[in-house]
Amino acid sequence: MMHICSRKIYTMKKVLFLLIAITIISSCSNSNSSNFSITGTIDGIKVGKIFLKRLQDSVLIDVDSALFDGNSDYTLKADLNQTEIMYLHLDVKDGAEFNDRLLFFAEDTAMTINSSLNKFEADAVITGSKNQDIYTVYKSNNDKLNKVYTAIVKRSMSLTDDTRTIAVTDSIHTAYDKYLKKKVLYAINYAQLHKDKEVAPYILISEASEANPILLDSVFQKMPKKIQTTVYGKQLSELIEKNKTIL
Repeated sequence: MMHICSRKIYTMKKVLFLLIAITIISSCSNSNSSNFSITGTIDGIKVGKIFLKRLQDSVLIDVDSALFDGNSDYTLKADLNQTEIMYLHLDVKDGAEFNDRLLFFAEDTAMTINSSLNKFEADAVITGSKNQDIYTVYKSNNDKLNKVYTAIVKRSMSLTDDTRTIAVTDSIHTAYDKYLKKKVLYAINYAQLHKDKEVAPYILISEASEANPILLDSVFQKMPKKIQTTVYGKQLSELIEKNKTIL
């Protein structure tokens, strides 16, 4: 009888051992199953740290990081369920935290982002993401429009009590309205041109939220279902429905 009990205990131990081993192997497998990787070189950096971040509940959280210690190359990894905006944050203790943050579209593939220490955002060259390629062109053209806005603000701030006449104020308001109309229409037309990409609803959310919701909805309805159901597609749908209530 004791012999049979011993055999049962031995068998139970073997089963328990196998279950633990399977759990460990599964855990290791999951931790190495990242479907997104990003590599690059930051010219001029010797010591520092680079972080890969994503938005979660309106808060930026760390996803991965890499140390620079005499080297300038890095590799970062993450799991992506769908194309999303992510951020690279370069920490070199220079007091310019927000100037060292770079926004980009991450896709479930291998990407490369090369840049420099002195102009981390401006010198960034991003490859490997179709959505990012589309967004880069949009941002370049939109930056030209933003220069118009900067000029309008500078003109307004330079006015004194003597020069701030009704005619001058009206001309500034007219110039701003013209700028805003161009900015919104460009975002809508560009999103419509690339309606089959995740970048389309993101552009409308971030750059055309002031537009008539009926106009936004007409673009949204032309997007494929796979885009409408992305995180940015859902956010756009919510924005449209919210703005329709205050028409």
